[in-house]
Amino acid sequence: MIRILELIDGGFIGGGQTHILSLVKCLNKEKFDPLITASGSGEFRQLAEKNGFRFEPAVLPKFYRKKYLGRIDEIVKKYSIDIIHSHGGVAGMYARFYKKNFGNVKTLHTIHGIHYINSSNVFRKYFSLSVEQYLTQFTDRFICVSQSDRDLAEKLKIAEPSSTTVIYNGIDHDRFSIREKNKSLMIKYGIDEADTVIGNISRFDYQKNQRYILRNCDELLKKYSGLKILLAGDGKYLDECKKLAEGIEEKERIIFPGSVTNTEDHYSLFDAYVFPTLWEGLSISMIEAMSCGRCIIASDIPSNKELIEDGVSGYLFDVNDRSVFKEKIEKAVNSKAIRDKLSDNAFRKSKNFSEKIMTEKTEKEYLKLTEIKSVR
Repeated sequence: MIRILELIDGGFIGGGQTHILSLVKCLNKEKFDPLITASGSGEFRQLAEKNGFRFEPAVLPKFYRKKYLGRIDEIVKKYSIDIIHSHGGVAGMYARFYKKNFGNVKTLHTIHGIHYINSSNVFRKYFSLSVEQYLTQFTDRFICVSQSDRDLAEKLKIAEPSSTTVIYNGIDHDRFSIREKNKSLMIKYGIDEADTVIGNISRFDYQKNQRYILRNCDELLKKYSGLKILLAGDGKYLDECKKLAEGIEEKERIIFPGSVTNTEDHYSLFDAYVFPTLWEGLSISMIEAMSCGRCIIASDIPSNKELIEDGVSGYLFDVNDRSVFKEKIEKAVNSKAIRDKLSDNAFRKSKNFSEKIMTEKTEKEYLKLTEIKSVR
Protein backbone atom coordinates (compact mmCIF):
# COMPACT_ATOMS: atom_id res chain seq x y z
CA MET A 1 0.00 0.00 0.00
CA ILE A 2 1.38 3.40 -1.03
CA ARG A 3 0.39 6.19 1.35
CA ILE A 4 -0.17 9.55 -0.36
CA LEU A 5 -0.53 12.99 1.24
CA GLU A 6 -2.53 15.26 -1.10
CA LEU A 7 -1.43 18.72 0.01
CA ILE A 8 -2.97 22.09 -0.89
CA ASP A 9 -3.21 25.36 1.02
CA GLY A 10 -6.69 26.87 0.54
CA GLY A 11 -9.85 25.70 2.24
CA PHE A 12 -12.14 27.04 -0.51
CA ILE A 13 -13.41 25.06 -3.51
CA GLY A 14 -11.17 25.99 -6.43
CA GLY A 15 -9.72 24.11 -9.36
CA GLY A 16 -6.95 22.46 -7.35
CA GLN A 17 -9.35 21.37 -4.62
CA THR A 18 -11.79 19.98 -7.18
CA HIS A 19 -8.90 18.12 -8.83
CA ILE A 20 -7.94 16.52 -5.49
CA LEU A 21 -11.52 15.44 -4.73
CA SER A 22 -11.75 13.71 -8.12
CA LEU A 23 -8.34 12.10 -7.68
CA VAL A 24 -9.02 10.73 -4.19
CA LYS A 25 -12.43 9.46 -5.26
CA CYS A 26 -11.04 7.50 -8.21
CA LEU A 27 -7.76 6.16 -6.77
CA ASN A 28 -7.44 2.37 -6.56
CA LYS A 29 -7.82 1.92 -2.80
CA GLU A 30 -6.25 -1.54 -2.96
CA LYS A 31 -2.95 0.08 -3.96
CA PHE A 32 -3.13 3.66 -2.69
CA ASP A 33 -4.10 5.13 0.68
CA PRO A 34 -4.77 8.88 0.26
CA LEU A 35 -4.99 11.58 2.92
CA ILE A 36 -5.95 15.21 2.23
CA THR A 37 -4.33 18.12 4.05
CA ALA A 38 -5.38 21.75 3.60
CA SER A 39 -6.76 24.64 5.63
CA GLY A 40 -9.44 23.36 7.98
CA SER A 41 -11.68 26.38 7.45
CA GLY A 42 -13.94 26.52 4.41
CA GLU A 43 -16.03 24.28 2.22
CA PHE A 44 -13.19 22.00 1.10
CA ARG A 45 -12.86 20.14 4.39
CA GLN A 46 -16.63 19.81 4.71
CA LEU A 47 -16.95 18.38 1.22
CA ALA A 48 -13.98 16.03 1.63
CA GLU A 49 -15.31 14.61 4.90
CA LYS A 50 -18.84 14.40 3.50
CA ASN A 51 -17.43 12.13 0.80
CA GLY A 52 -15.73 9.95 3.41
CA PHE A 53 -12.19 11.13 2.66
CA ARG A 54 -9.64 11.39 5.47
CA PHE A 55 -8.66 14.98 6.18
CA GLU A 56 -5.99 16.49 8.43
CA PRO A 57 -6.03 20.30 8.67
CA ALA A 58 -2.86 22.37 8.43
CA VAL A 59 -2.12 26.08 8.12
CA LEU A 60 0.15 26.96 5.18
CA PRO A 61 0.70 30.75 5.01
CA LYS A 62 1.50 32.20 1.61
CA PHE A 63 4.70 33.71 3.03
CA TYR A 64 6.92 30.80 3.97
CA ARG A 65 7.58 30.17 7.66
CA LYS A 66 9.64 27.17 8.64
CA LYS A 67 7.72 26.49 11.85
CA TYR A 68 4.71 25.29 9.83
CA LEU A 69 6.74 22.35 8.57
CA GLY A 70 6.25 20.87 12.04
CA ARG A 71 2.59 20.20 11.35
CA ILE A 72 3.43 18.49 8.06
CA ASP A 73 6.00 16.36 9.91
CA GLU A 74 3.36 15.33 12.45
CA ILE A 75 1.07 14.18 9.66
CA VAL A 76 3.81 12.41 7.70
CA LYS A 77 4.91 10.44 10.78
CA LYS A 78 1.40 9.72 12.07
CA TYR A 79 0.28 8.20 8.75
CA SER A 80 3.68 6.87 7.55
CA ILE A 81 3.37 8.91 4.35
CA ASP A 82 5.40 7.69 1.36
CA ILE A 83 4.66 10.49 -1.13
CA ILE A 84 3.69 14.12 -0.67
CA HIS A 85 1.72 15.19 -3.73
CA SER A 86 1.55 18.98 -3.59
CA HIS A 87 -0.92 21.02 -5.62
CA GLY A 88 -0.22 24.66 -6.49
CA GLY A 89 2.56 27.05 -5.55
CA VAL A 90 2.06 27.47 -1.80
CA ALA A 91 1.64 23.76 -1.03
CA GLY A 92 4.53 23.00 -3.38
CA MET A 93 6.74 25.39 -1.45
CA TYR A 94 6.01 23.75 1.91
CA ALA A 95 6.22 20.19 0.54
CA ARG A 96 9.63 20.72 -0.96
CA PHE A 97 11.07 22.72 1.92
CA TYR A 98 9.83 19.84 4.07
CA LYS A 99 11.79 17.42 1.90
CA LYS A 100 14.85 19.65 2.12
CA ASN A 101 14.69 19.66 5.91
CA PHE A 102 13.46 16.12 6.64
CA GLY A 103 14.16 14.17 3.44
CA ASN A 104 12.00 11.20 4.40
CA VAL A 105 9.42 11.26 1.56
CA LYS A 106 9.14 11.34 -2.22
CA THR A 107 7.73 14.56 -3.69
CA LEU A 108 5.39 14.95 -6.64
CA HIS A 109 4.38 18.49 -7.51
CA THR A 110 1.43 19.41 -9.75
CA ILE A 111 1.53 22.84 -11.36
CA HIS A 112 -2.05 24.13 -11.66
CA GLY A 113 -1.15 27.26 -13.60
CA ILE A 114 1.83 29.55 -12.99
CA HIS A 115 -0.09 32.39 -11.41
CA TYR A 116 2.66 34.59 -9.96
CA ILE A 117 4.17 35.21 -13.40
CA ASN A 118 1.10 37.38 -14.12
CA SER A 119 1.54 39.48 -10.97
CA SER A 120 1.84 43.25 -11.36
CA ASN A 121 4.14 43.18 -8.33
CA VAL A 122 7.60 42.81 -9.89
CA PHE A 123 9.24 41.80 -6.61
CA ARG A 124 6.65 39.09 -5.95
CA LYS A 125 6.95 37.81 -9.52
CA TYR A 126 10.72 37.36 -9.54
CA PHE A 127 11.07 36.34 -5.90
CA SER A 128 8.45 33.59 -6.40
CA LEU A 129 10.17 32.49 -9.59
CA SER A 130 13.58 32.24 -7.89
CA VAL A 131 12.09 30.18 -5.04
CA GLU A 132 10.40 27.83 -7.52
CA GLN A 133 13.64 27.41 -9.43
CA TYR A 134 15.51 26.60 -6.21
CA LEU A 135 12.91 24.01 -5.15
CA THR A 136 13.15 21.95 -8.33
CA GLN A 137 16.12 20.11 -6.78
CA PHE A 138 13.84 18.79 -4.02
CA THR A 139 11.17 17.53 -6.43
CA ASP A 140 11.17 13.91 -7.61
CA ARG A 141 8.56 14.36 -10.33
CA PHE A 142 6.35 17.10 -11.82
CA ILE A 143 2.87 17.09 -13.34
CA CYS A 144 1.49 19.92 -15.49
CA VAL A 145 -2.25 20.06 -16.20
CA SER A 146 -1.75 21.43 -19.73
CA GLN A 147 0.92 21.34 -22.41
CA SER A 148 1.15 25.13 -22.34
CA ASP A 149 1.93 24.99 -18.62
CA ARG A 150 4.65 22.43 -19.27
CA ASP A 151 6.20 24.55 -22.02
CA LEU A 152 6.25 27.61 -19.78
CA ALA A 153 7.47 25.70 -16.70
CA GLU A 154 10.41 24.28 -18.63
CA LYS A 155 11.19 27.68 -20.15
CA LEU A 156 11.20 29.24 -16.67
CA LYS A 157 13.29 26.34 -15.32
CA ILE A 158 10.77 25.46 -12.60
CA ALA A 159 10.27 21.90 -13.88
CA GLU A 160 12.86 19.34 -14.91
CA PRO A 161 11.97 18.14 -18.45
CA SER A 162 13.08 14.54 -17.87
CA SER A 163 10.81 14.15 -14.83
CA THR A 164 7.78 16.12 -16.03
CA THR A 165 4.58 14.81 -17.58
CA VAL A 166 1.31 16.38 -18.74
CA ILE A 167 -1.86 14.99 -17.16
CA TYR A 168 -4.95 16.94 -18.16
CA ASN A 169 -7.60 17.78 -15.58
CA GLY A 170 -10.57 15.43 -15.71
CA ILE A 171 -14.19 15.54 -14.59
CA ASP A 172 -17.07 13.21 -13.72
CA HIS A 173 -18.99 13.07 -17.02
CA ASP A 174 -21.93 11.27 -15.45
CA ARG A 175 -22.48 14.21 -13.12
CA PHE A 176 -21.94 16.88 -15.77
CA SER A 177 -24.33 15.59 -18.41
CA ILE A 178 -27.46 17.70 -17.85
CA ARG A 179 -28.45 19.45 -21.07
CA GLU A 180 -32.09 20.36 -20.39
CA LYS A 181 -32.56 23.66 -18.59
CA ASN A 182 -33.44 23.34 -14.92
CA LYS A 183 -37.00 24.66 -14.64
CA SER A 184 -36.94 25.39 -10.91
CA LEU A 185 -33.76 27.46 -11.27
CA MET A 186 -35.28 29.32 -14.22
CA ILE A 187 -38.23 30.29 -12.04
CA LYS A 188 -35.93 31.21 -9.14
CA TYR A 189 -33.84 33.58 -11.28
CA GLY A 190 -36.68 34.91 -13.44
CA ILE A 191 -35.45 33.32 -16.67
CA ASP A 192 -38.07 32.80 -19.39
CA GLU A 193 -38.03 30.08 -22.05
CA ALA A 194 -37.40 32.68 -24.75
CA ASP A 195 -34.44 34.25 -22.92
CA THR A 196 -30.82 33.74 -23.97
CA VAL A 197 -28.50 33.37 -20.97
CA ILE A 198 -24.75 34.01 -21.04
CA GLY A 199 -22.20 34.05 -18.23
CA ASN A 200 -20.20 31.61 -16.14
CA ILE A 201 -19.62 29.90 -12.80
CA SER A 202 -16.34 30.89 -11.20
CA ARG A 203 -14.87 32.52 -8.13
CA PHE A 204 -14.73 36.31 -8.42
CA ASP A 205 -11.08 37.31 -8.55
CA TYR A 206 -8.82 39.32 -10.84
CA GLN A 207 -7.81 36.31 -12.92
CA LYS A 208 -11.32 35.14 -13.81
CA ASN A 209 -12.16 38.59 -15.17
CA GLN A 210 -15.96 38.67 -14.85
CA ARG A 211 -15.74 42.46 -14.93
CA TYR A 212 -14.80 42.19 -18.63
CA ILE A 213 -18.27 40.83 -19.39
CA LEU A 214 -19.92 43.62 -17.41
CA ARG A 215 -17.84 46.35 -19.07
CA ASN A 216 -18.81 45.11 -22.52
CA CYS A 217 -22.45 44.10 -22.11
CA ASP A 218 -24.33 47.42 -22.10
CA GLU A 219 -24.88 47.61 -25.87
CA LEU A 220 -25.67 43.90 -26.07
CA LEU A 221 -28.35 44.12 -23.37
CA LYS A 222 -29.95 47.10 -25.12
CA LYS A 223 -29.89 45.37 -28.51
CA TYR A 224 -31.23 41.99 -27.32
CA SER A 225 -34.20 42.36 -24.98
CA GLY A 226 -34.19 38.64 -24.16
CA LEU A 227 -30.51 38.52 -23.19
CA LYS A 228 -29.65 37.83 -19.55
CA ILE A 229 -26.28 37.55 -17.83
CA LEU A 230 -25.75 35.10 -14.99
CA LEU A 231 -22.50 35.19 -13.02
CA ALA A 232 -22.40 32.60 -10.23
CA GLY A 233 -19.73 32.38 -7.57
CA ASP A 234 -18.19 34.26 -4.68
CA GLY A 235 -14.91 36.03 -4.03
CA LYS A 236 -13.21 39.32 -3.33
CA TYR A 237 -14.17 40.88 -6.69
CA LEU A 238 -17.90 40.12 -6.34
CA ASP A 239 -18.74 43.48 -4.76
CA GLU A 240 -16.81 45.34 -7.47
CA CYS A 241 -18.74 43.45 -10.15
CA LYS A 242 -22.05 44.23 -8.46
CA LYS A 243 -21.10 47.92 -8.45
CA LEU A 244 -20.29 47.72 -12.16
CA ALA A 245 -23.69 46.12 -12.76
CA GLU A 246 -25.41 48.97 -10.88
CA GLY A 247 -24.12 51.38 -13.51
CA ILE A 248 -25.65 49.42 -16.39
CA GLU A 249 -29.03 50.62 -17.64
CA GLU A 250 -30.43 47.09 -18.00
CA LYS A 251 -29.06 45.98 -14.64
CA GLU A 252 -32.19 44.01 -13.75
CA ARG A 253 -31.14 41.42 -16.35
CA ILE A 254 -27.83 40.70 -14.61
CA ILE A 255 -28.08 37.86 -12.09
CA PHE A 256 -25.65 37.15 -9.24
CA PRO A 257 -26.71 33.86 -7.58
CA GLY A 258 -23.67 33.79 -5.26
CA SER A 259 -21.82 30.58 -4.45
CA VAL A 260 -23.60 27.48 -5.76
CA THR A 261 -22.97 23.80 -4.99
CA ASN A 262 -25.27 22.24 -7.59
CA THR A 263 -23.14 23.52 -10.45
CA GLU A 264 -24.33 20.81 -12.84
CA ASP A 265 -27.88 22.25 -12.62
CA HIS A 266 -26.63 25.80 -13.12
CA TYR A 267 -24.59 24.93 -16.23
CA SER A 268 -27.86 23.91 -17.86
CA LEU A 269 -29.07 27.51 -17.75
CA PHE A 270 -26.41 28.87 -20.10
CA ASP A 271 -26.97 29.21 -23.82
CA ALA A 272 -23.37 30.41 -24.04
CA TYR A 273 -20.70 29.91 -21.39
CA VAL A 274 -18.57 33.05 -21.55
CA PHE A 275 -15.16 32.78 -19.90
CA PRO A 276 -12.82 35.80 -20.32
CA THR A 277 -10.15 34.47 -17.94
CA LEU A 278 -6.69 36.07 -18.10
CA TRP A 279 -4.75 32.88 -17.41
CA GLU A 280 -5.40 29.26 -16.40
CA GLY A 281 -3.66 25.97 -15.80
CA LEU A 282 -6.54 24.10 -17.46
CA SER A 283 -10.05 25.27 -16.63
CA ILE A 284 -12.17 22.61 -14.94
CA SER A 285 -15.29 24.77 -15.18
CA MET A 286 -14.88 25.03 -18.96
CA ILE A 287 -14.58 21.24 -19.25
CA GLU A 288 -17.70 20.84 -17.10
CA ALA A 289 -19.61 23.32 -19.28
CA MET A 290 -18.45 21.49 -22.42
CA SER A 291 -19.63 18.18 -20.95
CA CYS A 292 -23.04 19.75 -20.27
CA GLY A 293 -23.31 20.71 -23.94
CA ARG A 294 -22.83 24.45 -23.54
CA CYS A 295 -21.59 26.74 -26.31
CA ILE A 296 -18.20 28.08 -25.17
CA ILE A 297 -16.95 31.63 -25.80
CA ALA A 298 -13.57 32.03 -24.11
CA SER A 299 -10.40 34.09 -24.07
CA ASP A 300 -7.69 32.82 -26.40
CA ILE A 301 -5.09 32.09 -23.71
CA PRO A 302 -2.85 29.07 -24.48
CA SER A 303 -4.57 26.50 -22.24
CA ASN A 304 -8.05 27.42 -23.54
CA LYS A 305 -6.76 26.63 -27.04
CA GLU A 306 -6.07 23.09 -25.81
CA LEU A 307 -9.79 22.75 -25.06
CA ILE A 308 -11.46 24.80 -27.80
CA GLU A 309 -10.81 25.12 -31.53
CA ASP A 310 -12.07 28.51 -32.64
CA GLY A 311 -15.14 28.25 -34.84
CA VAL A 312 -15.30 24.45 -34.43
CA SER A 313 -15.96 23.65 -30.77
CA GLY A 314 -16.49 27.20 -29.55
CA TYR A 315 -15.34 30.76 -30.07
CA LEU A 316 -12.07 32.26 -28.83
CA PHE A 317 -11.33 35.98 -28.53
CA ASP A 318 -8.50 38.29 -27.53
CA VAL A 319 -9.51 40.23 -24.41
CA ASN A 320 -7.77 43.27 -25.89
CA ASP A 321 -10.18 43.30 -28.85
CA ARG A 322 -13.62 44.14 -27.54
CA SER A 323 -15.17 44.32 -31.01
CA VAL A 324 -14.33 40.67 -31.69
CA PHE A 325 -15.72 39.69 -28.28
CA LYS A 326 -19.04 41.42 -29.02
CA GLU A 327 -19.12 40.00 -32.55
CA LYS A 328 -18.77 36.43 -31.30
CA ILE A 329 -21.35 36.94 -28.56
CA GLU A 330 -23.78 38.22 -31.20
CA LYS A 331 -23.11 35.25 -33.50
CA ALA A 332 -24.01 32.89 -30.68
CA VAL A 333 -27.02 34.91 -29.50
CA ASN A 334 -28.45 35.23 -33.03
CA SER A 335 -28.21 31.57 -34.05
CA LYS A 336 -29.28 28.50 -32.11
CA ALA A 337 -27.95 26.40 -35.00
CA ILE A 338 -24.46 27.82 -34.48
CA ARG A 339 -24.69 27.29 -30.73
CA ASP A 340 -25.81 23.70 -31.23
CA LYS A 341 -22.99 22.92 -33.68
CA LEU A 342 -20.31 24.39 -31.44
CA SER A 343 -21.70 22.79 -28.28
CA ASP A 344 -21.99 19.34 -29.88
CA ASN A 345 -18.33 19.49 -30.91
CA ALA A 346 -17.33 20.75 -27.46
CA PHE A 347 -19.28 17.92 -25.85
CA ARG A 348 -17.40 15.35 -27.90
CA LYS A 349 -14.05 16.99 -27.08
CA SER A 350 -14.86 16.97 -23.36
CA LYS A 351 -14.78 13.17 -23.32
CA ASN A 352 -10.99 13.36 -23.56
CA PHE A 353 -10.90 14.94 -20.10
CA SER A 354 -12.13 12.22 -17.75
CA GLU A 355 -11.32 12.02 -14.05
CA LYS A 356 -10.74 8.29 -14.47
CA ILE A 357 -8.11 8.84 -17.17
CA MET A 358 -6.54 11.60 -15.05
CA THR A 359 -6.37 9.29 -12.02
CA GLU A 360 -4.98 6.30 -13.89
CA LYS A 361 -2.15 8.45 -15.25
CA THR A 362 -1.46 9.91 -11.81
CA GLU A 363 -1.34 6.42 -10.31
CA LYS A 364 1.43 5.60 -12.78
CA GLU A 365 3.38 8.60 -11.47
CA TYR A 366 2.97 7.33 -7.90
CA LEU A 367 4.26 3.92 -8.93
CA LYS A 368 7.25 5.49 -10.69
CA LEU A 369 8.12 7.29 -7.45
CA THR A 370 8.24 4.03 -5.50
CA GLU A 371 10.73 2.66 -8.02
CA ILE A 372 13.18 5.56 -8.28
CA LYS A 373 15.83 6.82 -5.91
CA SER A 374 14.63 10.04 -4.34
CA VAL A 375 16.34 13.32 -5.25
CA ARG A 376 18.56 14.66 -2.45
